[in-house]
Amino acid sequence: MSDDPFWGNLFRRRFNRENELYEILKAVPIFQDLNRRDFKKIHGILHFRDFSAGEAVVREGDAGVGMYIVMSGGVEIVQSGENGATNRLATFGPGDFFGDQVLVDESPRTASAIATEATKAVGFFRPDLLELIESNPRLGLKIVMRLSQTISIRLRQTNRLLKESRDRVKEIEN
Repeated sequence: MSDDPFWGNLFRRRFNRENELYEILKAVPIFQDLNRRDFKKIHGILHFRDFSAGEAVVREGDAGVGMYIVMSGGVEIVQSGENGATNRLATFGPGDFFGDQVLVDESPRTASAIATEATKAVGFFRPDLLELIESNPRLGLKIVMRLSQTISIRLRQTNRLLKESRDRVKEIEN
């Protein structure tokens, strides 16, 4: 079969895609402790999605289901402001991720994520995480611990930015 260029290339492409996915997920903090065996266990619960330019990945106010990792393309995070204005909060590209907080908290989305170009993304959803925790507690705990650390780091960073903003307001007032 290896002499047949069609089959040989087909399997090589699949292997390369799996390696690429593994390398991208390994760079996402909540998956960084996963080895190849762990990766194979979660591969089946990942959701692969394609989005067109301008298409919403998630919408502000909708119930949060899970996080997304951008594989290719780009996503802009936007939030509705006063008088219908749209505030751009962030821009994400390949390897970036967003929405991880809803893996812990099912509250509504606080912003929309819009594809800025044709985009491929991988979704990792809360119901799948909960099922993983039941079926494989060791692997589920690895992911949840890293998720907690990621959220904690973001909270510390937000607290630092809030303090800096308050200090600037005090300087302006004085």
